[in-house]
Amino acid sequence: MLSYLTDRRHKPEEEQLRNLVKPRFTDAEIEEIEQEAAMHFGGKLAPAVREYALLGMEVARQRRQKLIERLASGAPTDEADRQELAQLLAGMAERSLTDTSIDKRDTA
Repeated sequence: MLSYLTDRRHKPEEEQLRNLVKPRFTDAEIEEIEQEAAMHFGGKLAPAVREYALLGMEVARQRRQKLIERLASGAPTDEADRQELAQLLAGMAERSLTDTSIDKRDTA
């Protein structure tokens, strides 16, 4: 077997930058997705993955919105809220730094 096919759960370094929509799943995750696809999508994986990806994005958006509303109202936050806020801020900072370095590279 070719060495790059030995472990399909992990992408080679930097592949996530080239193939953004090529996720890797564990064998158990693949089985679960296949079961869901068989039950709800006629066994087709692509529509199942698409549907659940969109659903996951919507749930994440709603959670962020609720967190923002709690913060804006001054409601007390718990540890999970603080961790989620820290992750959101870290992501924003990373995107800002990446955008800035890309802008500088493009103008240099």
